Amino acid sequence: MKLSLALLAALAGALVLSAAPDKEQLKREVAALEDQFSAMAQERGVLAAFQHFAAPDVAFIDTDPRQFRGAAAVQQRMGGFPPGATLKWSAHFTDVSDDGTLGYNYGRYELRSKGPDGQERVGTGWFLSIWKKQPDGTWRYVMDTGVPDRPPAPKSGN
Repeated sequence: MKLSLALLAALAGALVLSAAPDKEQLKREVAALEDQFSAMAQERGVLAAFQHFAAPDVAFIDTDPRQFRGAAAVQQRMGGFPPGATLKWSAHFTDVSDDGTLGYNYGRYELRSKGPDGQERVGTGWFLSIWKKQPDGTWRYVMDTGVPDRPPAPKSGN
């Protein structure tokens, strides 16, 4: 009986170890998704990319997630993206949860657009994308946000 329990415990331990996700592989997957997301924004447009990679329950902090979720949230947040503007980004850091169901990237973005005077404007900042593994095994972002860089501090007149 003791041998059977010991064998059962060993098998259970082996199953737990074999079922543990490969976090480094998952990090590479989530980082590659972010690159694909940015590339699609360049090729097909920002709204198309945000629609394609969005989870069904996606939300954005700056569009009241209590009111706008899913496709409506994407349309509310990205639908008014300025025509001709480009948005590029790249992850600087990626991590995933121990169980392999959530991941996130943060990094830098660059927004280029024409101002009312026709001059090009360039805005930069930091972004955060949170990705969730879906029931079908694909990754979709469930939240995305960006924060513009602060303007340089005024120089003091010494």
